[in-house]
Amino acid sequence: MVAVVVAVAVGAAGLGWWFGRSIESPDDVARRAAAPAAAPILVPVERRTLESTVVSRGDVSFAQAVEVAIDSDLGDGSLGSLVVTGRVPASGAQVDEGDVLLEASGRPVILLQGALPMYRALGPGSRGNDVRQLEAALRRLRVFAGTVDTVYDGQTAAAVSRLYTDLGYEAVAPSAEDRAGVAEAQAALRAAETAVSAATVALAEAARPPARSEVLAAEGAVENARSDRDAARAALDAAAGGDDATLAQLRAALVAADNALAVASAQLAELRAPRDTTAAAQALAQARAEAASARTTLAEARGAAGIRLPRGEIAFVPSLPRRVDKVNVKVGAVAAGPAVSLSGADLQVVSGLSREESRLLRVGAAARLDDEVSGVDLTGTVTAVAESPGTEGVDAGRYAVRITPEGGDPAALAGANLRVTIPIESTAGAVLAVPLAALVTDASGTARVRVSADDATRDVVVTVGLAADGFAEVTAPDLAEGDLVVVGER
Repeated sequence: MVAVVVAVAVGAAGLGWWFGRSIESPDDVARRAAAPAAAPILVPVERRTLESTVVSRGDVSFAQAVEVAIDSDLGDGSLGSLVVTGRVPASGAQVDEGDVLLEASGRPVILLQGALPMYRALGPGSRGNDVRQLEAALRRLRVFAGTVDTVYDGQTAAAVSRLYTDLGYEAVAPSAEDRAGVAEAQAALRAAETAVSAATVALAEAARPPARSEVLAAEGAVENARSDRDAARAALDAAAGGDDATLAQLRAALVAADNALAVASAQLAELRAPRDTTAAAQALAQARAEAASARTTLAEARGAAGIRLPRGEIAFVPSLPRRVDKVNVKVGAVAAGPAVSLSGADLQVVSGLSREESRLLRVGAAARLDDEVSGVDLTGTVTAVAESPGTEGVDAGRYAVRITPEGGDPAALAGANLRVTIPIESTAGAVLAVPLAALVTDASGTARVRVSADDATRDVVVTVGLAADGFAEVTAPDLAEGDLVVVGER
């Protein structure tokens, strides 16, 4: 009986405990079912350098391809079909100024640096900027020591001759027609010089004063004629009143004596008068002018007969050295069309950007060129930004940006596709920065961050600077590195 009571008591106590644990008020149930209170997500204010960039991909190639064709104007210009006879470069070889690119029908095609194409043959007497370009190239090759100008003269011809000799060829000599022209001009000059000599003698003869003996004889003749006249006059005076016949004879004698005196006086005056050399001087001047013209003609003939430079034997290329990209000819083949394709020896990277991105760039900006797979990591410089889309092989609607890399193995890099990173703007060293999510801007445009400290938060007005890589530069008097700012809730 006692055992039963104890059991009932124990059971009642257990039921009371269970009911006490299992029965909750509705408020308790609601509180237990509610979500936990939101907690802020905090990140510290950092000090870092921010940099905004344009990132794209770019293809590596050699710059400024140039096609070199073999021109028919080689040697004396009388060649028919041109046959490649030697010095054909290998693809990938580097060629420089003064090199013989190849040989056609025994004549060289010489590379020189210059912007103007070789559009005509050059020779003594040629004038123009293409002559200036030629002389500048010859000076760089140390075969021309004269003044670089626009006139192809004897010094230019001598320099061309030395260039050919150094390369193992003979420069183009004067033709038979040129030599005949020189001989004809020489004969004309000899005849003109003979005429000058004869005119000089004639002028000297015309200007020669009379001999002293001639003057004395003329003076004596005048004195004798005067004496004869005086005697005739005295005789006539003495016979005054005589017969008419005698007087007539005496008067006639006086007239004859007067005439003889006049002739003798005129002859003496002529001997004493200055010599009239006008005609002789004019003849000499004309002879000298003709001789000068003959000398000019001879100089021109000799100039035309000097060393000339055929159009086809020089290939001007805007920049050297360059790399041989492709060779379209071989020894023994007839040359037709482009023979050799030359690229620049320098690499370039071309990337296509949107119009907005391209407008952010400037020539001279630094760039980074890298590739995670190959391990390439180079620096470079922006050298051109296209003004119109679709140039340099980029997609239509994209703007080409050309970058010149620094360093790297051209043979290994040509044809690669690299990541291009171009900084647009950066902070001057490390600055205070917060994630963009930490910034809150009100209707007035004022930016704030919410700083959390000691379980409390406060809003701090900030000035926002450069934004890049998901962060923004901020400045505020009461904000410091390490302060915790709210970027969201969880």
